Amino acid sequence: MLIMLSAIVLAAGESKRMGRPKAILDLGESTFLETICVRLWEARMDEVIPVLGAHADEVMRVVSLPRARVVINRGFSRGQLSSLQCGLGEVDERSGGALVTLVDHPLVATSTYRGLREAWENSPEKIAVARFKGRGGHPIIFPRALFGELMEAPPDEGARAVLRRDARRVRWIGFDDQGIVADIDSMEDYKKFVKIV
Repeated sequence: MLIMLSAIVLAAGESKRMGRPKAILDLGESTFLETICVRLWEARMDEVIPVLGAHADEVMRVVSLPRARVVINRGFSRGQLSSLQCGLGEVDERSGGALVTLVDHPLVATSTYRGLREAWENSPEKIAVARFKGRGGHPIIFPRALFGELMEAPPDEGARAVLRRDARRVRWIGFDDQGIVADIDSMEDYKKFVKIV
């Protein structure tokens, strides 16, 4: 049975280490944020919710997101959890869960998003975490039943607190996709990873 699934892309940070907004960095003929959103649509997400913040005006000028429902986190300085909470607040009430991914993980393949969704649909009461060679990364799918815990999570731990609360409710799904763990935070990371696109 198909379950409605929303996707949240966290892209509100200040990008201090990178020196410019990661959302608008080039990735082939597209940008990080556009690439992620297109792949999420290709993976048949029911809605895509990018959460912008620190550089929202600049990102909106540069990036084309015609089908996405953009959310602005005015309190982005409170950290990543605040952006996740903003996104969760906009999830369609019919959605059974939220796939969460980060703008600094733009190399995740469409097949990984699709495969994680399919795995989660087999156990929709559990958290599904993508893993590459034994390392967990992004994306992660949280079932709606855990949205309340995410909204109340301690800011210093964020979503990790919910992940670690009970190992029995977490499924780790392996993929042959380095993008799951390719965290592009600095210009050195960018130069290292863009060559594998």
